[in-house]
Amino acid sequence: MRNVDYLIVGGSAAGTTAAEVIRSRNGEGSITIVTDEEEEYSRVLLPFYSRNKIKREQVFLKTPDWYKQKNIELLKKTKATGLNCADHLITLSDGEEIQYGKLLISIGGRVIRLDAAGSQLENILYFRTLEDTDKVIKAASSAKAGVIVGGGLISLDFATCFKANNVGEVTILVKEPYFWANRLGPDSSKVMVSVLAKNGVKVLTGEEVERFEFEQGRTLFKGPTLNNKVATVVTKSGKRFECGVVGVGIGIKVDLEWIAKAGVKTNRGILTNEYLETNVKDVYAAGDCAEFADVIFGRQHMMGNWANATSQGQAAAKGMVGERTIYETASSYSDSFFEGTYSFIGVTDMAFADEVISRGSVESGKMTQIYIKTIGRWPRGASGPEGNTKRIVGATVINSAGEVAPLTAAVKGKVDVSFLVDKLADTNFDLNQLVN
Repeated sequence: MRNVDYLIVGGSAAGTTAAEVIRSRNGEGSITIVTDEEEEYSRVLLPFYSRNKIKREQVFLKTPDWYKQKNIELLKKTKATGLNCADHLITLSDGEEIQYGKLLISIGGRVIRLDAAGSQLENILYFRTLEDTDKVIKAASSAKAGVIVGGGLISLDFATCFKANNVGEVTILVKEPYFWANRLGPDSSKVMVSVLAKNGVKVLTGEEVERFEFEQGRTLFKGPTLNNKVATVVTKSGKRFECGVVGVGIGIKVDLEWIAKAGVKTNRGILTNEYLETNVKDVYAAGDCAEFADVIFGRQHMMGNWANATSQGQAAAKGMVGERTIYETASSYSDSFFEGTYSFIGVTDMAFADEVISRGSVESGKMTQIYIKTIGRWPRGASGPEGNTKRIVGATVINSAGEVAPLTAAVKGKVDVSFLVDKLADTNFDLNQLVN
């Protein structure tokens, strides 16, 4: 059994950043990263690789020499399966035990598999890992038609990948009443669907997969057809879609069972305080798996994006070396799809906000939704100005990139917008006035 001063389970953005920060502050302590991946890479770069915008070698986080130079041990293709907090022990998938001084859990989620007849067929693919991405590119390059199941971020990644790799007909099947219904309003969704339609991607709502079929001899492939590859998607409404590749994006789930069994408190993720400390001494969590105490909004919060993961990795690492650091941020995540752009800022949850103000229109191809909360109804323990004030707590921004910076600044700055609320819907009102 080996002993490690700083043990990190999960080697993507949060874990790698944490290791780097620890080493910058402690040149002698031993650091080990345990990861179930073959290589450490940037998930945020995978969509760009899938669209042929960057080469495969550009997705990797660090070179092998970097780990050697930093004296950081990297255990690849190894999974943590057990935790004994009392004895400071982690059990690995190969049976080995590691005793740690400080532990950071920074594991990512696993894709939720679609449970439908025929879902084991080839070319029914997911988009989470580098291996997944390699398979998607290969399948898309030989398919004349593609179907995407699920409406959201991953479906956009599939759509742009399919089109970049010359898939002719692309259809997205969404069971909800409109595209990305859990994050967008109906009008914002219509703007996104319009961009997709202009680029040859059709969105069908209210559709669920009944089964996948294959038939030998179908001519949907540019190369030889094999009878174990998906050829048809059949929906519960009876519609049939011939295709050579299927992309599934219906969510991810973090494996918390082994962590909760050890006495670490969990909910949707691993519960932490504002310092990213769990309820167990010397155990921290960061990244996709952390459900942290958000001091800006006074609630437990999860944010699964790259910027959040790296900044949480920094904060957790400082705490692990004795520099307790409050993690305080208002997240802002932006990306592009074809010629469109989208951004999610802060908390975009109607159950948390008191009102939502729409700005823009479907006709203009631009739509912003601004989430407002009255301080008088602010949760106990949240930070903010005293008195009868209103704050912007979040926003969704579609095709209006110039509005992202002022809205993000307003959220982070806890700006009182009481006297400006009536102006926010007016597109002639310059949002920069919120922070200038």
